[in-house]
Amino acid sequence: MVYLATAEEWQQQSMLLLQARPTTTRITTKYNIPNPESPALKKKLLKRKRDSEKDHADTAAAAATEAQVATLTLKTYDPASGVVLKFQTDKAAHVGRLINSLGRAGRHMAALPEQQEGEKRTCWDATAWMLRYAQLSI
Repeated sequence: MVYLATAEEWQQQSMLLLQARPTTTRITTKYNIPNPESPALKKKLLKRKRDSEKDHADTAAAAATEAQVATLTLKTYDPASGVVLKFQTDKAAHVGRLINSLGRAGRHMAALPEQQEGEKRTCWDATAWMLRYAQLSI
């Protein structure tokens, strides 16, 4: 299992893995929001508070340690080769960018051609997709 340091590195390595094995590679996302009522979290915050009181830290630093941090974890996994790529972030700017990149990654899995940077979708593309979806669900 490889933890990648940057979002760009995870995206690049995942795209290479998807191009190599589009039928077996899977991308999963996990979003974690810590529960403030959790006994384990309460215990950890209490310990941090005691440690900060011993060090006589200012109240701003103590308040910063009590802030809850939600995380998004992206995992690219290929069972055929056993490759696992992981990236974890708590930055909101990364979350939006990474979710958008999953659409590009899905094109490889669906065996669709790569969409060019300047190429834009038209409303006819969306309409055709909706009509096709409606026919499949009937």
